[in-house]
Amino acid sequence: MCSYATAMENKGIEKGIEKGLKALVLSLKNYVSDFDSLYAAVTKNEEYRNVSRDEVMKYYK
Repeated sequence: MCSYATAMENKGIEKGIEKGLKALVLSLKNYVSDFDSLYAAVTKNEEYRNVSRDEVMKYYK
C-alpha cells in the first residue's frame, strides 16, 4: 500500500514527464518534417522510450 505522499510524488513525476514530452515534441517539430521521424527521435530518448504514438501525436498537431 502506498502512502499519500508517495501517490502525490508519482503524480508530480507523471506531470513532469508529460511536460517534458510536450516540450520535446514541439522543439523537434521545428527541425523534423514528418511524424515518423519525429516519433523515432522521441523514442530514442531514454525517458520516452515506451511512449505511444498517440501520446506523441497529441502534441504534434
